[in-house]
Amino acid sequence: MILSCEEYRDQQQLLALKKRLSENKLDPEKREEIERLVQDLEKKLKM
Repeated sequence: MILSCEEYRDQQQLLALKKRLSENKLDPEKREEIERLVQDLEKKLKM
């Protein structure tokens, strides 16, 4: 599977955001923002 640079960047960003979600130190506002970004990226990447 060949990825464009944009797709690769989006996948890496998604992985980083999911890793941040696994941290317990996030305040509820930040967690909500990250969850929204994850959903947007998953939609964009058709996951």
